[in-house]
Amino acid sequence: MLRILHAADLHLSEADKDYGLTVLEELLTIARRERVAFVLFCGDLFDTFADAEKLRADFRRILGAPAFEFLYLPGNHESLRRGGGDLSRLDLGAATLLDGAPFRLDRRESGGIGVEFLSIPHQDDYSGYGNWSVSPKGGAWRIALAHGVVAGMAYRGPDREGGAAAIDPDMFRRFGVDYAALGHIHGRRCQAHGASMLAYPGSSRVWRRNEFGARGAYLIELTSAPTGARVPGSTAFPEPIFLPITSAGEYRHYALPLSLEGEPPDVDLLAREWGRADHVDLQLSGIVEDDRAVGRLEADLKARYGHRVRRLDIDRDEVSALPGISSQPMARKFLEAWEARMPHAGADPDQVRAEHEIWFRARELALNALKSHLGRMP
Repeated sequence: MLRILHAADLHLSEADKDYGLTVLEELLTIARRERVAFVLFCGDLFDTFADAEKLRADFRRILGAPAFEFLYLPGNHESLRRGGGDLSRLDLGAATLLDGAPFRLDRRESGGIGVEFLSIPHQDDYSGYGNWSVSPKGGAWRIALAHGVVAGMAYRGPDREGGAAAIDPDMFRRFGVDYAALGHIHGRRCQAHGASMLAYPGSSRVWRRNEFGARGAYLIELTSAPTGARVPGSTAFPEPIFLPITSAGEYRHYALPLSLEGEPPDVDLLAREWGRADHVDLQLSGIVEDDRAVGRLEADLKARYGHRVRRLDIDRDEVSALPGISSQPMARKFLEAWEARMPHAGADPDQVRAEHEIWFRARELALNALKSHLGRMP
């Protein structure tokens, strides 16, 4: 059996060196545990070229002399803050740098199974691939390594991945690629395109807000040479297996509606889910009678929970102060009716949490409407 580990987007940086190197150590531990022949790292191993210069010794030390081959394809971030530097002139130890533009083709064999690696380092424009002189695929599996945004697989969330040129998925079909080991998109996804399997393992770590879910890498297991017969529109390549990296932690976001006194829901209950490597984002919202209570709450949350996670962000921009609102007759009447409709506890904690968020949001909308109405009164 030929085993390969596919990872991307670790963004090692001096700013959070310890965290990033810990994730790298676990990634390599996984590679050893799974007895892989190759680790494919598909771009943005370092956050900038300057970080590569500063952390190359740490990288060499952690990589050591592995029993597998570490194939490193540069991404768009390795070009940031580069100046006149050249990645190929940095000593990266046992790593094999795949920076030959526009492509490089290598053949390897392990366990009697042949594999061809078609390396396509990050470049500003991939549109000329039709003119590349790529040799026809032989009898081995062909795996492409690339870093960019494949059309149809782009992330559509609030923080889009930028800085990389678009890749036409036809490029992989043209070159007989069985599996495209991709980097750049930080969300995990895998889909077939004709006879090719296209896969992003997601970022190896939590690099920014809104990167939800476990971070990790894909394990590929090949037990035989590829068959010649293909069903049109299907791929013979086995679907990769996702392996989590626990030291990367997770990004966790919580909307915390406050009471009029500036009290949040039970944060201790939420904190039971948190790990030491997590990035926790608390979004405070609602109407309070005294904004100073929110300042005291923020300080208390940081003191109680800041040391329990890697990063704790508290956003209070959506909190409004409305002094004396509880003494207004209309507000008192509404709050009595609102409190009577408190959601009941249930078996599903996620459903209970969602119902409470809706309940608090209803109070916020109603009190804001009352605030607007009272502001217009003579």
